[in-house]
Amino acid sequence: MSVKAHLDHVAIPAQHPKELASYYRTLLDLDQTLEGTLPNLGDFVFLGDNDAGQPQTLALITRAEARHIAWQVESLAALKAFYANAKAHAIPISFALNHRVSLSLYLRDPEGNAVEVFWPTGQNVEGMHAQPFDLALLEQPDAALLSLVNGSTPA
Repeated sequence: MSVKAHLDHVAIPAQHPKELASYYRTLLDLDQTLEGTLPNLGDFVFLGDNDAGQPQTLALITRAEARHIAWQVESLAALKAFYANAKAHAIPISFALNHRVSLSLYLRDPEGNAVEVFWPTGQNVEGMHAQPFDLALLEQPDAALLSLVNGSTPA
């Protein structure tokens, strides 16, 4: 069973994310939606087209090894179906992160490109979060994952 996903954002390395963000804002009339620093991304700036409802289109990151292409699924059920499909086809998931605004699965395609598949939770959370979670939770009732999103420990 395949799962429909749509392209959400592309994360590319940048030596100077703020300066490169200025270039893309001018060139493509993108809005800066987020800026900060995370250990796994380094310094970053997210750009998007808020007029088109795309708050995140391009992520500029200082850590080149964090480059990736991100695909969004429409529901928690779709994320769980994606995981089940990957597992059934022996496609390894490298790790999973609870960003609270999303639950994300990370893997590599056959040529080594990093891929993120995520479900946006609908949460509006201050700051950035990146808490690993056990992939086995994707085989549990939804409540286990939803408790992560809400900041509690799954039962």
